[in-house]
Amino acid sequence: MTQHWLRHFFASAGLSKGVPVTDMAERLGHRDPRVTHETYAHVMPDAPGRLRALMDSVFTRETELSLPLEFEAVAQAA
Repeated sequence: MTQHWLRHFFASAGLSKGVPVTDMAERLGHRDPRVTHETYAHVMPDAPGRLRALMDSVFTRETELSLPLEFEAVAQAA
């Protein structure tokens, strides 16, 4: 077991369980999340299905979302 192996295990495990690519990129020290995505996309093949299932459960009210109401700040920054 090497540090390199542990790093890949950490990233693969987190991403496969739904940790956002941007969060993992920050933890790994990648300046650009695209590097993380390109390196680890193979461990996230079910991401579109997970998103679809989440949206289905939100729209059928099986799942309740609690979102921050800071959209004005985002709109002003754009």
